[in-house]
Amino acid sequence: MLRKNLWRGRKWAGAAAAVAVAGSLAASALPAFASPELLTPPVPALAGAIVSPNPELPQKCGLNLAMVFDMSASMSNSDVSTVKEASTAAVAALQGTATTMGVYSFATFAQQELAATSLASAQGAGSVTNSINALVRPSDTRTWDGGTNWQQGLNIVPASTYDGVIFFTDGDPTFYGPAPLNERGDGASGNGGTGQGGDANIAASLNAAIPEANRLKDAGTRIVSVGVTGANADRLAKISGPVAGSDYFTTNYDELANILKGIATAGCSGTLNVNKAVEAFDSTETTPGEGWVFDAAAEGAEPAVLTTGANGQAGMSLNFPAKAPVKVTIKERQQPGYSVVAKNGFNAVCTRDGRPLPVANTDDAGNIGFEVTAEAGTITSCTVTNKAPIKAWTMEKTSDTAGTVNPGDTITYTVVASNTGEETVDGITFLDDLSDVLDDATFVSGSAKLVVDGGAAAAVADPAGNILTAGPFSLAKGGSAALSYQVQVKDDAYGATLTNAVTGTGSVPPAQCVAADPCTTTDIVPPKPSPTATPTPTETETPTPTETETPTPTETETPTEAPSETGVPTTGAPATTEAVATTAPGTGPASNMETAVTAPGKDLAVTGAGSALPLLLGGLLLAGGTTMLLLRRIRRAH
Repeated sequence: MLRKNLWRGRKWAGAAAAVAVAGSLAASALPAFASPELLTPPVPALAGAIVSPNPELPQKCGLNLAMVFDMSASMSNSDVSTVKEASTAAVAALQGTATTMGVYSFATFAQQELAATSLASAQGAGSVTNSINALVRPSDTRTWDGGTNWQQGLNIVPASTYDGVIFFTDGDPTFYGPAPLNERGDGASGNGGTGQGGDANIAASLNAAIPEANRLKDAGTRIVSVGVTGANADRLAKISGPVAGSDYFTTNYDELANILKGIATAGCSGTLNVNKAVEAFDSTETTPGEGWVFDAAAEGAEPAVLTTGANGQAGMSLNFPAKAPVKVTIKERQQPGYSVVAKNGFNAVCTRDGRPLPVANTDDAGNIGFEVTAEAGTITSCTVTNKAPIKAWTMEKTSDTAGTVNPGDTITYTVVASNTGEETVDGITFLDDLSDVLDDATFVSGSAKLVVDGGAAAAVADPAGNILTAGPFSLAKGGSAALSYQVQVKDDAYGATLTNAVTGTGSVPPAQCVAADPCTTTDIVPPKPSPTATPTPTETETPTPTETETPTPTETETPTEAPSETGVPTTGAPATTEAVATTAPGTGPASNMETAVTAPGKDLAVTGAGSALPLLLGGLLLAGGTTMLLLRRIRRAH
């Protein structure tokens, strides 16, 4: 019984009513949105609730739209599939226009699937399409999550963000508030609806949703509610406005595609839109090209100059005097360093209402133009892609030391960036990590200076949290920049290793010195030297001179040249002879002489009394005299 009451059965609208609704939209969708009848006085709702007037949509191509999808359990697999096909068809029709679209869903609870995303590029349109295709109903094992909470479905949409909200549902609200279920999630808590289809519960759930709808409308957002499979029109009007076919629609899924497409594309009908995509120099990723200029010339109309905005899109209205197709020639004003990226040999990719449209290249110099045929009442969109010039830059880090420093030394570090590409690189920033330097050194305050392209040196703030930051700045083609600063090694930093690491960021990363592989310098402080021991003086023993015994002098007779026959000397008289040491001239007395002992083969030692030669001669004379005396005595004895 609960399940039967929780999800309403389908009520299929009649075919005639569906065709009438679709025909009305196709004939004049935008005028209906802008009708003065929309600004009606507040309409009283259930239990005194007030419904704010529904503001009109801006009359332009390029609206900001939110699509809010009912994913309650009463949606069958077929229903979900049809919703996806219908909404993605509307996205395809708007691709290449300045439209943005956000995706939201709700059941018992609501969630944002995708924030506002531009449809100007195929990339953005693809993101929205993928988000819609990923919509799922709550799991069957969480039955109570499959209720219908209009209040949350509207509350999830931010105010002052969208021009319009397309809110579609297949049933009446049965829950409200942020916490309608019990803690286990297997039943209603009684604080936010019962999940059942009784009039009182639906009225309470609707009254909770009306203020959320008013919040959006009061901020300038138009709400267009789309009810399918028999949704109650009166209740749809309470969250949007009272005008059927403009504030709200009731139809079946067969007509949903036309309904959504008519609402979303009303302001773009009869326009030609040019979208500029810039392909990265090193990949096929594209970004919108802002500030690109195109010259457009339609047959029978004044030439137009189109300049792309921040979303890379520019458009023009095609007010044809007749319904016949019109040929339009478009040429871009090429920017230096860029080149057109041909797609299948053509300079542009064009669509009409989301379907591929043939193009032809022009034969102008530089191959920068194309021709396309536009039709009244349709949306023609063309995308031109250009390859960006090479963006590239390098970094290096050095110190003015040879890798070894001493306590008290000052180290000068230098970081250099050079633009090696073909285009200016913006947003360059140096991040120098001094964590492993400032433990053993002190940053010289005010020493950091940055010079860009040879300009004046600009002061750079001292490190914050050991990180020295310089930038951001831009480097033109061939430009360079240098950051320099100093640290002083602490007096007690013996044995320290000072290593710092620098990285760079910019609109493109540098060729090296990135976060995963920073550029480093390393300076080493030698260990503290051990104290040098002072040698203890030791007394050197002077060898004691060896005393040479001098033979004791004896009385001898002075020999004569020839003894007489009687044995008496013929000349001279007996005399007493003393052995006297001979000294060198100018030396002291012989009694002061010391005899030096020398090793064989070595120079004779020099004493303090004289040189070796006189001493040697004296010794020889003494030895000779002594020998003669001994020989004489021996002869006498015989």
